[in-house]
Amino acid sequence: MKPYYLNFRPIALATALLVTPPLHAQDADTVLAEVVQQQQKSLPIMLDTATRIDDITFADRTILYKMTLAGYEGRPGEQIYYQNYLTQQINNSLCSQTAYLLVLALGNKITYQYASSNAHPITEITLKPGDCKS
Repeated sequence: MKPYYLNFRPIALATALLVTPPLHAQDADTVLAEVVQQQQKSLPIMLDTATRIDDITFADRTILYKMTLAGYEGRPGEQIYYQNYLTQQINNSLCSQTAYLLVLALGNKITYQYASSNAHPITEITLKPGDCKS
């Protein structure tokens, strides 16, 4: 199986949080909800040739990205492969970006739900406060 490079770039959410004056949790929730609402307007969007963000929501202190992974065929072992690969990619990418660390430090979670092109669930990966070790 050929691994797909996933381009995890912090969308406007990260920028909005970094340029906002010191935030309290309630203020941060308002900012996150507004930024996510703005980002929803540009969806769906392809991150690379295989990965599409279909939806972004913010509720119950969780940013939820619903993703489609093209090329997933459901062959034996493929789901476990992608679960391991995507978990590693998300952890490495998000835990190295200040904006996402700030989102987590404010007590939020970030969840990625992956499905195939025919809506077959592949995996769900959640980062929560404390998951990124410094």
